[in-house]
Amino acid sequence: MSATARTPTADASALRTLSLVLVLAAAVGLVIGTVGFTAMEADRGLAVNVTDDASAYLGYEPLADEVRDGESVPVVEYRNRFGGDLGQFDVDVSIADPGATDATIESVEPPSSLERGSAAAVDVTLRCPEREAVPLAFEADANGGGVSVSLDRTHTVTCVPTGPTVTGVRYTGVGNAFVDVEGRNATVEATVWLTAANPGEGGPEGPIRSVTVDRLNTSNPVRPQLPDASNERVAAVEFPNRGVAYFHPGWDGEKHASPSAGDGVERAGPLDAATVSNTSVVDESDD
Repeated sequence: MSATARTPTADASALRTLSLVLVLAAAVGLVIGTVGFTAMEADRGLAVNVTDDASAYLGYEPLADEVRDGESVPVVEYRNRFGGDLGQFDVDVSIADPGATDATIESVEPPSSLERGSAAAVDVTLRCPEREAVPLAFEADANGGGVSVSLDRTHTVTCVPTGPTVTGVRYTGVGNAFVDVEGRNATVEATVWLTAANPGEGGPEGPIRSVTVDRLNTSNPVRPQLPDASNERVAAVEFPNRGVAYFHPGWDGEKHASPSAGDGVERAGPLDAATVSNTSVVDESDD
């Protein structure tokens, strides 16, 4: 009995063709290395979804986990590992959950293109009234050399507020003071200069000492924030970061000539015990 060769049916031929196309597409995906893309499209229409950024042709790497209020910081970096330039490169940066934070984006400085083999950072400036975690969404779209690629990632940074701007010190007698600031109250670094409790005009001179407070709360009076200062008077409050100090308006050497309330008298810093001891602002405070 002889065997008869059968011609493949049309359905079988179509199925085999489809299988070959899928195998070819998978092989091309391995060759061109689309690792790291949210989506990529080559000039022949191949599109894939991927997740790993470690060795992506469009590389992505977070650079900063913490930023300071008002400072421009390189937060993430992109790298072009394609064989040609990405002549058009757009990055949109937004806060992923704006309703859950008081932070805002002041400015974004992204690259406009990425040459072959080059890397560029995206600089972001945030504003935040308090320390908090801010999730930033980065949406990158690039094309060039027959390749179109997009990459969406979220990177969370901690925004650290800067101290408020000190505008002066108000003295409520010789024993206490309040720090005046521009904007909302927060904490500042301050050095408080103290003298003996009962010098007064014509009284005994007291020794000068200083207490530095790293986080002086500007919404509260100064003296309760000082350790072991209950029997001393406030001679001056100095702000080392600004290079300025505000003396009690009745300060005259190591004596308070007029222990009354009033605005502090500004002097340039830094101060030391000898400078405080030899400073008099009585005449100026009377003007």
